[in-house]
Amino acid sequence: MTYGSHPASAGHTKLSITLPVELADEVRTAAQASGTSVSGVIAAALRSTIARADQDRVDAALEAQNDENLAWADAFADQTARLWSKLEW
Repeated sequence: MTYGSHPASAGHTKLSITLPVELADEVRTAAQASGTSVSGVIAAALRSTIARADQDRVDAALEAQNDENLAWADAFADQTARLWSKLEW
């Protein structure tokens, strides 16, 4: 049996989870439609959620860095303009 791209031999832990009936039915339907197991569908959903959260953290860090760079550029804009004006081309 595989769980997404991870073969069963990759080492797995059995968990017992409780889901709302409607969600469990949707998971079973998705598993049947995709030819995978319920565990595979849940594992794929978890991987997707974790990847999205990781990307959100990277995006937030880049945005913070961009904001910091803009603040530095704004703080030194006058000084930079004076230095540029003194350059001889």
